[in-house]
Amino acid sequence: MRTAKLEVFERDQKGYKVRQEQFVPGVIYGKEVEAASVKFRKKDVDRLIKESGSRAKLTVILNEKESFGFIKDTARDVLTGDLMHMDIQVVNKDSEISHSVPLVFKGTDALIYNRLILQINANEIQLTGKAKLIPDVIEVDVSNAKSGDTILLTDIDLPDTVTCANMDDIPLAVVTAAKIDEADEKTDDVESNSEGAPAEAMENA
Repeated sequence: MRTAKLEVFERDQKGYKVRQEQFVPGVIYGKEVEAASVKFRKKDVDRLIKESGSRAKLTVILNEKESFGFIKDTARDVLTGDLMHMDIQVVNKDSEISHSVPLVFKGTDALIYNRLILQINANEIQLTGKAKLIPDVIEVDVSNAKSGDTILLTDIDLPDTVTCANMDDIPLAVVTAAKIDEADEKTDDVESNSEGAPAEAMENA
């Protein structure tokens, strides 16, 4: 996967002023760079997170110098959902790091169709390995899951040499049968009987 690039600008203004100018305030830090207050173009960050996730790997460009790093943390407005702040950690691609990676469950539409519910217990997991090998997200396909199935850490395929901080059989998600309302059941029964009833009987009804 191609690593996204993000231009970073030095910041000497307060956060609220930066946001008024359609930028997102943040901090960049790590062994490769001196910790600094920075800002990012809002449209660039929104596109990056939409395409690569909230913990994405990226190449940051600060004062024409490129560095490899991760989105380490984000903060959003609880009412609007707008991105308010973002931290980026700069690392060497071959360094061993620990990083939180989001879990994305695919195929939930199939569960809904089969009247099943996915109860999610974890939205991300902590991975350890070389920075360049840690994925942006972990996708888990649940489209063929059945009631009672449990998604465990051991069910996830990780890149070679990348491990999870806790590989115990911790349930990440559980599939359960949806409770069907009695009124819905009666409606289904009536519709089923109506479909099978003779036309004459329906006319006389």
